[in-house]
Amino acid sequence: MPTFSLHRQRSAPPALLAVLLTSLLASLLACIVLAPCVARAQTGATAEAKRPAEVAQVLFGIISYVRWPVARPEVRVCMLGAPRYGAAIVDTPASSLGQRIRVKIPAAAAAVNECDVVYLGSLPEGEREHLLAQIIGKPILSVAEPGTSCTVGTMFCLRLNEAQIGFDVNLDAIARSGLRVHPNALQIARRKAPPP
Repeated sequence: MPTFSLHRQRSAPPALLAVLLTSLLASLLACIVLAPCVARAQTGATAEAKRPAEVAQVLFGIISYVRWPVARPEVRVCMLGAPRYGAAIVDTPASSLGQRIRVKIPAAAAAVNECDVVYLGSLPEGEREHLLAQIIGKPILSVAEPGTSCTVGTMFCLRLNEAQIGFDVNLDAIARSGLRVHPNALQIARRKAPPP
């Protein structure tokens, strides 16, 4: 006759079950809470990677709205100081938005004679003021890179928001330069960035 033996299965003590359940719930909650943060961090990294190209696009967009007193066969864009987004500007094709563009990196002293556009990266304040004093009143477009000091003589100051790149306009500096800026550029400058 077969024999059967009954083994009583031991269950985990209630205290251990409570600890395991609490740990599992905490891990699940952490995943739910952190998932949007990780997604935002990845989105932020992607946005930061696109910034140089976006800055170049805005810069060349501004240039397309400007007319010089004497037509230029090509617009000479000079990068001065230490621009953070300069590589994307250099990598822009020779023709942008219908205008021939040539990007160069001259000595600051040569800016008055060699540049139609001065793109200002990080510069010591004294050098920046000296450069702007040389170009004020001349048909040279000045654009300050995002995150750099925007001093009185600068015509366009780029600014970064999480959602987009915008710019501020110094109408007085533009008026003294003899450059003509299409009103659409001024309308774009007046638009406020969308709330984050």
